[in-house]
Parts: sequence; C-alpha cells; structure tokens
Amino acid sequence: MNQITNWRPKGFLQWQLTFLSVIVCFIIIIVAYYIFIPSNMDKIMSLLAWGTSVFPILLVFTALIIIVLLALSFWKKTFIALTVLIPTLLLLIFLIVQPISNMKSYAKSENVSVSLSPHFSYKQDISTKPSLDVVYGKTTDGIELKLDVWPAKEKSEDVLTPVIVQVHGGGWVSGDKGQVQDWNQWMNDQGYTVFDVQYRMPPEAGWKDEVGDVKSALGWILQNADTYKIDPNRIILMGESAGGNLAMLAAYSMGDKHLPPSTDVPDVPIKAVINMYGPSDMTEFYKYNPSKNYVQDVMNKYIGGSPSEYPERYEMLSPVSYIQKNTPPTITFLGTSDRIVPVEQATVLDEKLTKSGVAHELYLLPKVDHGFDANPGSLSKQFAKAKVKAFLQKYNR
Repeated sequence: MNQITNWRPKGFLQWQLTFLSVIVCFIIIIVAYYIFIPSNMDKIMSLLAWGTSVFPILLVFTALIIIVLLALSFWKKTFIALTVLIPTLLLLIFLIVQPISNMKSYAKSENVSVSLSPHFSYKQDISTKPSLDVVYGKTTDGIELKLDVWPAKEKSEDVLTPVIVQVHGGGWVSGDKGQVQDWNQWMNDQGYTVFDVQYRMPPEAGWKDEVGDVKSALGWILQNADTYKIDPNRIILMGESAGGNLAMLAAYSMGDKHLPPSTDVPDVPIKAVINMYGPSDMTEFYKYNPSKNYVQDVMNKYIGGSPSEYPERYEMLSPVSYIQKNTPPTITFLGTSDRIVPVEQATVLDEKLTKSGVAHELYLLPKVDHGFDANPGSLSKQFAKAKVKAFLQKYNR
C-alpha cells in the first residue's frame, strides 16, 4: 500500500508534471508513428511528423524540453512522470540519430561528403536581387504570366550563361514562384541564370494550362536569350514535387501538338531535367500513394476527375508516356520515407529511361521525407547539391 502511495502524485506541481509528461509522451508517440509510417499528409499529426523530419531541430528542442521536465520530476520525485519521460527521451534520441546515420552512410557509399553542423540550422544566404514579376506572356483571356529572373554570379559580358528554369511545387493547386530561393541562389553561385516561373492553377486553369504555361515561359526565354545574355542551347528544367512532374512533362513532350504552349512561342530544346521527387505516372500515382485523401483531392482539382473518368488525360499528363531515345538526361531524387510520392514513381521512371537508353541518375534517399530540400543545410540537401553539380558538369557542356 505504501508503494502505491509513493507513486501517486502529491501536490499541484507533481500533478502538473505528471499531466504534462503523459501529454508530451502521447504526442511524441503519434508523431513517431507517422515518422515510421509516413502517410496521410492531410492529418495534423502527420504534418507535424513531416515538419520534424525536414527540420530535425524541432526534435532537438523537444528533447531539451523533456530533459527539463525530467530534471523537475527527479527533483520533485514524481515517479510516474519519470517512468513516462525516460523512454520518451530515448525514442526522441532514436528519431534524431537514425536518419542522420542512414543518410551519412548513404552519402559515403556515393562518395559524397556531407557535414552535420548545417543539418540542424535553417540558414539561407540570399545575396542575389532578382528581377520580380517579369511578364513572359499573356493568355487569350488577358491573364499576364510572370516569372522572376535571378542573374548568374560573376557574369562576364562576353560569356553566355546556362539557364535553370525553376518550376515550383504545390500539388498543382497551390504554391508560387519564389518558393525555392536557396536553390535559385545556389544555381546563381554555380554560374546559372535562373528563371523562376509562375503558372496558372485551378480553378482558373484547365488541365493542359499548367504545362502549357511552362512551355510558354521556355519559349519566351529562348526569344529573349540576347537580352539576358544566356545560352539558348543550355537550358535545364528543374522542379520540386508537382513542379518536378511539370518539368519532366514539358521537357519530354516538347513539340507534341496535344500539349502546346499557352502562347505563340517556339519549341525549346531542353538540355537536361532535374526532378526533385516529382511523380512520373499519374494514373498509378492516383491509385497508389501514402496519402490518398490529399493526393486524390488535388489531382481531381487539377485534372478534373479520376483516372476512370479521364484515362486519356492522365496518360497525357504522365511524363513516362513521352520517353524516347532523345529524351533529355534526367536526375531524380526521392526519399524512401516520402509521405506523398511513393518510391515506385521513381523506379518506373528509371525503368522507362533505361529501356529507351536515356542517360539518367536516380537517388533514393534513406529515411528522407517529401520536400527535404526545404531545409537548406540538411544532409539530404547537401547530398542533392553535390549530385546535381556533378550531373550538370557532365550533361550541360
């Protein structure tokens, strides 16, 4: 009886510590579940798990809070709180350490050097002052299409710079240019002029308009090559998530009369494609993904319905439908813990490119989630930059 009494909280502070410990433990267990089983992006706790995966400093702060609670519980001899907090802290340490260990091992196997110190920081050094809201076209109904121009660093007047055309993500229904400033700045530092493209989205846009706008931007860039002192033969498309899908689609279907530009511009030869976790087969993506409610909702808005209703639309908007031997070289990054885009979307792309003899690279990042490059200093972002740099040196000559 005395043992039971000793475990029971006494006084206001002990009860408070016990209550807080149980609540914190409960939340962390749910977050851990969605980290171990990445899914259901539409759920708040899954979104929180995504945040801690991409920004691990959140887990570190949480661990520090638990250490403070542990110290108070030990001081006040709050045994239930201690019993709850100790395994919770161990779980947190595991959640912090395991992805780091996996990513460092993977980087080493790929001969890439990564540093741990930037991994826990969120630091962007943006020095370029882009030209904002440059109009690249006007639709038949009078809507102005805009982009931002990020000029290359150390640009010589007599040297034409290569081009990165950046296509933002957002599930085809949200997002805007300017989302990936760290990538834009880094590309500037590598000597690239970046055109960060805005495109129309539902409900204003039809199902062909998004890729049509991207092609219109490409045509406008080609027509204005002399103005910006860029090399029209060295244009690379890059995109993240839905943007990666649109980047591949625009590059692979260039010249296809069924997916024309939104404005009257010429076709543009694409030198290479950088696909950051973008889906490649829209029909399969709709059917098989870890976050069905979210994915199917945005795809219904984008395409107008399901694959059973519009099979031809899904096929036409799938980059894999256009792969042939002259498809541009493509590099793809996808995390094995991506809670939106399944690994199969990258492997089917890899298989199609291999079958057609297209130069390509695929990197499946262990225990890495969707949008991992939102953290500028993460190990996975460092790895991606190293591989992108080598890829461009090889295929953008």
